[in-house]
Amino acid sequence: MSLRFCIFSYNRGQFLENCVHSIEQCAPGQPITVYDDDSDDPATRQALAAIKQRHRLVTPPQAPGFGKHGGLYANMQRALDDQPAGAIICFIQDDMQLVRRLDDAELAAIRAHFDAARPAPLLHPAFFKGANRAADLADARFDAAAGGYFCDRHGRSVGAHYSDILIASADQLREIDWRFGRRESDHEQLARARLPQMLHLLNPFVAWLPAVPAWRGRTRTLGLGLAQRLNRCGFHPLGILTETQRARLVQRDPAILPVAEDFLAAAKDPLPAPWQYHPLQGRRLLKLMDSVERRLRRPWG
Repeated sequence: MSLRFCIFSYNRGQFLENCVHSIEQCAPGQPITVYDDDSDDPATRQALAAIKQRHRLVTPPQAPGFGKHGGLYANMQRALDDQPAGAIICFIQDDMQLVRRLDDAELAAIRAHFDAARPAPLLHPAFFKGANRAADLADARFDAAAGGYFCDRHGRSVGAHYSDILIASADQLREIDWRFGRRESDHEQLARARLPQMLHLLNPFVAWLPAVPAWRGRTRTLGLGLAQRLNRCGFHPLGILTETQRARLVQRDPAILPVAEDFLAAAKDPLPAPWQYHPLQGRRLLKLMDSVERRLRRPWG
């Protein structure tokens, strides 16, 4: 079975190269398409040129960015529209990577999941985050029949039925006339109306890189820059699990949530746990600075 990887990218060439290489290493032969949001960083453009020699690259012509995610959702819609009949797609972003080998049995199980129900729940392929451990222990429940975890986050704006990181049947999304809009919370509401609850894989294979430098709306404010320096933001790729480490993950008791920090490690310099993913999280003053600067940058009138 073919799992079609769609990577969404903007101005993080080193991270994008790492993401692509991890798929090549862990899921060799699976189709990869990079949807770039018109990156203008020279190093990123060089990385894109190299990747284009091996994989498909899509750069929407003059696609305007919008919201704090830039043109992410326009590109996600384009990626969905691009898919051939019968495609199973995995949407990830350039600050993520695969962390273990995917075997044929797992790929077949993913296909079987979408063949068994129509519409089937979206699949979430990523590890849980240690920073959210307490909430996830309360919200996540293992379902033996489904073979994964449902997260009862119905009181939150996202996370119960939808995530930007997903595995889906392109046909089934088109059958319910799925359209990506402007905000992740909008997609959560659409999924709650039209799809069953999202299923987190029992044995995830994707992880976010910790302490990644961030762009919000294609800009980086003084407050955001200071937060990133304090959080040691930079390039911190994760090691690929050995077969012994992979066995430890897949043979564990399902009561043990697959939390990234419990099974994964940085390939180079270690970072303190729990890993930080959002530079402004927990930094009220810097978050206020970031918000004020963004308001001041808005055009008047």
